[in-house]
Amino acid sequence: MALSVSFTVSQVVGSPANIVVTDGTTGSDVTAVGRRVYVTNSAGAYLTSGPTLTTAIAYTDFPLASGSVLTIQNILPQDSALNVALNYVDINGNPVATDTNLEGFTLFNETFYYSLTQAQASQSNPPPIIQDTLYYSNKMQLRTLIDSGNQAISLGSDIVSAQNCYNMATALVADQNNAF
Repeated sequence: MALSVSFTVSQVVGSPANIVVTDGTTGSDVTAVGRRVYVTNSAGAYLTSGPTLTTAIAYTDFPLASGSVLTIQNILPQDSALNVALNYVDINGNPVATDTNLEGFTLFNETFYYSLTQAQASQSNPPPIIQDTLYYSNKMQLRTLIDSGNQAISLGSDIVSAQNCYNMATALVADQNNAF
């Protein structure tokens, strides 16, 4: 059976800077000797582990012998819309089979959003914080921006609009002393 590349990517609660790639590929190809994961942002720049963007190391090796799960450490500085590609490569590094997914990684802002919910729940009934019009409208705006970015990906395959929404949500969180 021919190689049919498929995979999922996710973030882990508590480690939003990391992404986990789970390979669900089926079939085989005797020329495939390794895997590489390529991650590009909405501007087309490659992301690598660590704080820098570079095209010098455009991929993360994912050896066949390493199993089906790869965690790429410290690749996300904030919520991001990313194209993630999993390539099976031959001995020369040329792709034999590939699959690409457009993904939204929102765990930074989702975690902050949940902290707002925890703050509300810790107050007496009714929580005074939700009676603050600015607080409540900004919390709804944060939710709308996260959801809008996710919809840009799931409905429109639109990485640029998704990233713009995520950037606006991140800016709102960065201004939390005034917004919340």
